[in-house]
Amino acid sequence: MIEPFHLSVTTTALDKIHEFLQDRQPTPLGIRVSVQKSPGGVQHGLNFVEDITPMDQIFEIGGVTFVTDPQSALFLNNMTMDFVTTDAGSGFVFQSGCSGRSCFNCRGACRGQRPFA
Repeated sequence: MIEPFHLSVTTTALDKIHEFLQDRQPTPLGIRVSVQKSPGGVQHGLNFVEDITPMDQIFEIGGVTFVTDPQSALFLNNMTMDFVTTDAGSGFVFQSGCSGRSCFNCRGACRGQRPFA
């Protein structure tokens, strides 16, 4: 794991995740946050956690268990997850916490806001 690993989640995003978890039966173990490289940069994903592997990184924020793999953790460090509603729709977005001076910590992931895919 990146030390120190830090992912922030807004209250709005946490509220929406709690809503999703309550509506699903049986209740999942948590939320898996993943990042996949794509030709345009990176793509973030959220899924319900049904099982946890020995390689998974596990952390809790606001009463929600989040799970990610070590490779995704590299791109999630210093990010903020939010839930936004616009005229075009609503969804989770990831915003960079990078200062813009260096991409060492985020390995190039600091390119502003990315919609949940």
